[in-house]
Amino acid sequence: MRTVAWIGVMALVLLLCSSALAEQNKIGLGAKVGYHNFIRYSQVDDPDNDGVLEDGEIDYAIDSGAFDGVTIETDFEYAFSPHFTLGGALQWYGTSVAVDSIAERCRVKGDYTISVTNLTITPRFVLPLNVVRLYTGAGLGLYWRIVNTDFTIYGQDATTSQSNTDSGATIGYHAMLGAEIAVLDWLGIVLEDRFAFAHFKGNDPTTDLDDADYGGNSAFLGARFHF
Repeated sequence: MRTVAWIGVMALVLLLCSSALAEQNKIGLGAKVGYHNFIRYSQVDDPDNDGVLEDGEIDYAIDSGAFDGVTIETDFEYAFSPHFTLGGALQWYGTSVAVDSIAERCRVKGDYTISVTNLTITPRFVLPLNVVRLYTGAGLGLYWRIVNTDFTIYGQDATTSQSNTDSGATIGYHAMLGAEIAVLDWLGIVLEDRFAFAHFKGNDPTTDLDDADYGGNSAFLGARFHF
């Protein structure tokens, strides 16, 4: 009888310890850095690959990869079970490119800058494998875009400067997959890839000819801390 009692006590202690550990690891906070590629529609940008947008190239700049660049992200997750988590993330990506073009007998030089910030939420399905957690999911996000142009126009009779900032928000959607490699009980190395669509209307609401998608593919490397 005494042996059975001791077994019962030990089982209760192990249960409490495992429950405490499970609760301790329900929350994850991550920081990641990566590379973002905008969605491609054509391959006619910057044909001379000089990194400068010339006359006739700027309309297609997003397609050629001229604005691809570094992205950073912080994320949060809550584990409802070992196989299901709900995640949220705050991401930024964007860059600035030089413009040098000839239009209507004027030379236009300056910068064209794109900045995109998004706040996303993603239900994730998790497959735990020893020290690796594989996960995939899809979700929605709020995307905020800022496009800034700053040009100097060299005309035959005068030189003028022109600056413009256009901003807007839209709802986008995404799908993602990733892997987290456990380094310690509370720390993991994250490899993640996400593809998003974020459609913005152009200046003419009656047509979609000047619409643009500011989503694309983001590949990340980072770390996630578990509490």
